[in-house]
Amino acid sequence: MKIATTSPLPRSLSSLFPSKIAGTVAEVMFLLFLGILAMVIHAKLRIPLQLPGRQGVIFLTLIILGRGVSQFPFAGSIACGGSALILMTSWLGFREPLTPVVYILIGFILDILYLNFRKVMPFVMATALSCAIGWMFIPLIKLAIASMTGMLFTSFRYGIAWPVATHLFFGLAGGLLGSSILKLSAHFLKKE
Repeated sequence: MKIATTSPLPRSLSSLFPSKIAGTVAEVMFLLFLGILAMVIHAKLRIPLQLPGRQGVIFLTLIILGRGVSQFPFAGSIACGGSALILMTSWLGFREPLTPVVYILIGFILDILYLNFRKVMPFVMATALSCAIGWMFIPLIKLAIASMTGMLFTSFRYGIAWPVATHLFFGLAGGLLGSSILKLSAHFLKKE
């Protein structure tokens, strides 16, 4: 016999578990898994389109969905930590050795921006803006690394303005998509 429920889904994954420790561990593992999944998708969809940052749409959508079901204020950092973990292996074929550092920094930047923007603007706008600016930091961080180490990054073959603009655009798109999915799902859950 199926029992109907009128309560919405729990605010965080950790509330599904009987003990606080088990819930916290499960939530961290879920966020790490989302980050790994986002990076695997990024690796498998690498098609040379001359559009740096295009992977931000899918990547950020997954990170934002993880943040939406997490109780942690730094859920994006944890998920990006999962991305950094998988990048430390050679399984995905990324050749730039400092890419894990870039993704750890991006997670932290996304969370700091979101926590500050959320104080002054609605959820969707705060999420989209934090994702746009945070994702735009990728070419800026790479530029700083290139300046300090002399490493060459293929995304700069047409200059710095192009990757900054495309990262900004795709970051905005990923933030809008992720936050819109969360907003719509919350809306439909309230109706049930």
